[in-house]
Amino acid sequence: MFTFFISFLRKHPWFYLPFMIWMVVGGVLLLSFTQEQLFFAINARHTDFFDRLMPAISAYGRGDCISIVLVSLILIPALRHKWYIITAIVFGILISVPIYFLKLCYGCPRPITVYGLEKVHTVSWLENLHNNSFPSGHTIGAFGFFLFVSFWLPIQHRRWAFVFFLLALLVGISRLYLGQHFFKDIYYGSLIGVSICTFIYLAGTYYFQPKSLHS
Repeated sequence: MFTFFISFLRKHPWFYLPFMIWMVVGGVLLLSFTQEQLFFAINARHTDFFDRLMPAISAYGRGDCISIVLVSLILIPALRHKWYIITAIVFGILISVPIYFLKLCYGCPRPITVYGLEKVHTVSWLENLHNNSFPSGHTIGAFGFFLFVSFWLPIQHRRWAFVFFLLALLVGISRLYLGQHFFKDIYYGSLIGVSICTFIYLAGTYYFQPKSLHS
């Protein structure tokens, strides 16, 4: 099983390698700066352009958007098999479970509650949330979703997984920019999302992958 896992990581370096670098860099930032410093380093640097862009990026961490894309991918003939369908259904269901229970368990206040609406930059057309900050559900969803999609890339296109990683990271950053989360929320959210997705895909690969595709 360990050999299978190592072989799996070697097949998908374009997402996992930058993710590991992000884990190290993010961990150093958490140890080196305060929660307030990390939050306002992003939230305080706002422009009209990013006020329009960041909500659109943030949407890629929403459950409805993720579900639509996962269902739409069935239109691709190469993905019309039990391996993809079952794994996608399990992912779509299980990715929401830790989000709900962890938020309920920790019940952390959000930046607006901690610093006040007059200090935190937000956009007027999005709802300002005040509680259940940890972890970031959007970040869990985005990292899990973009990693999941990268698994199904043809071998010749697997380098696009690096772009998917950047998009997932941007979703996390957008949550700070929009005043919805702290840095630790997106850091641990990314770890949770990748861990869940990896486990589900490995289980799906082990039990449902067509024997002809094992290598």
